[in-house]
Amino acid sequence: MGSDEWARQRKDNHKEVERRRRGNINEGINELGRIVPNGSGEKAKGAILSRAVQYIHHLKENEARNIEKWTLEKLLMDQAMGDLQAQLEEMRRLWEEERAARARAESELDVLRGLKGASASASAPAADAAPAAAAAPQDKAGDASAAGAGEGDAARDGEEEGRPGKRQRTD
Repeated sequence: MGSDEWARQRKDNHKEVERRRRGNINEGINELGRIVPNGSGEKAKGAILSRAVQYIHHLKENEARNIEKWTLEKLLMDQAMGDLQAQLEEMRRLWEEERAARARAESELDVLRGLKGASASASAPAADAAPAAAAAPQDKAGDASAAGAGEGDAARDGEEEGRPGKRQRTD
């Protein structure tokens, strides 16, 4: 009889293990039923599992579309950032060129002001133009700098002396 008792104990243990297994499966299916959107309101285990599979496929498709969309957006943003970086570098270069040109113009203006102050002490009015023309810095085209353009016609006329085809002043 010891073997009958042992067989019954074994059978009871198996029943308990099987009961826990079914309980865990039912808990999992019920949890899926709560998580997965319920279109038809069915509570059957097979329907819940079927909806869960459909929902997982739907989520995977959405994820693939989102990844593609985000990848494209990232590429476009990277391209836009590159374009903006290039524009920024160009603006910096132009700013530096303008700053250097302004410094040169201010330097030329200081030279012209110095010459004007020195020529003011001279007695002849025609002497104003000659030193300015001789000392005026030349730009790339060979013309006298226009930095002193606001100082009067005498300075401009003096700068143009000696250039062919121009009338000379006869004061």
